[in-house]
Amino acid sequence: MDIDILWRIGERLLRWGTRAHCTVMPSVYPSYNRNQYSCPIEQKYHVSGPYAVTYHAIDGTHAFIPDVAQEQSFPLVVMVNGTGLKALDYAPVFEHLASWGFIVIGNDDPSAWNGHSALASLDIALQHNEDKSSPLYHRIDLQRMGVAGHSQGAIGAINAASAEKRFKVLYAASCPQAKLAKRLHWTYSLGDIHVPTMLSAGTWWIERQISPLASLEHLASELPASTPMLMGRINGIEHRYVLHQGDAYMTAWLRYWLANDMQAAPAFLGAAPEILNNPRWIDVKIALK
Repeated sequence: MDIDILWRIGERLLRWGTRAHCTVMPSVYPSYNRNQYSCPIEQKYHVSGPYAVTYHAIDGTHAFIPDVAQEQSFPLVVMVNGTGLKALDYAPVFEHLASWGFIVIGNDDPSAWNGHSALASLDIALQHNEDKSSPLYHRIDLQRMGVAGHSQGAIGAINAASAEKRFKVLYAASCPQAKLAKRLHWTYSLGDIHVPTMLSAGTWWIERQISPLASLEHLASELPASTPMLMGRINGIEHRYVLHQGDAYMTAWLRYWLANDMQAAPAFLGAAPEILNNPRWIDVKIALK
């Protein structure tokens, strides 16, 4: 049998298996951010932020919005799904980000690698930003928008950031390594990424087959030399948990670059960045200017 056919069968089995598993066991438990961490910045951004959050379904796009009485704009984060998953499978992470002052949107595309559905959701959100009847009316800070994704969604986020220059920051968790992506016909490159980029992965067995350290290092090397970059792995974390287990530093990363939150900066910047001395994170490399 042709090897490409085998890979396509494998990809379908992975998608169906993921959906079946998530039906029984959710991707993210609502209580996931109640752990206690020893590093103060990680702990600060691990728990919920100061905003209550409202949820809205808008033309096929799911939106989590900080709940404030007055008209106020917030940075926008487009989230891209992993294989076989839908936006609401990540609902606790979306709500967590929104509680820190982001409008967070996603969709139900279970095969989002090319970034097209992410850009379609962005277009819908921006249209509603001009619609007086919409809960998004004048709520999006058009100068502060970013994109993030996990697994296949990391490739989708990379492709969306390559195509849409209005994105100001990128976060890619557990990006599938090049040889796996090639077999699945998920093409991507970081060569055109000129916005601050954080790359994360886990260390357990399945994760090492999907997003091994060598791949993470290769992705970092693909970025233009002038692109601010941070990479690291969460010690002892399996593939499907990387997004929410790393969301404290994802939140801090997005807060720093999109909200000018200087309390988040010491996680990555300065003489002794917290992430370099955090036992949960290994193989950390920082190239920030």
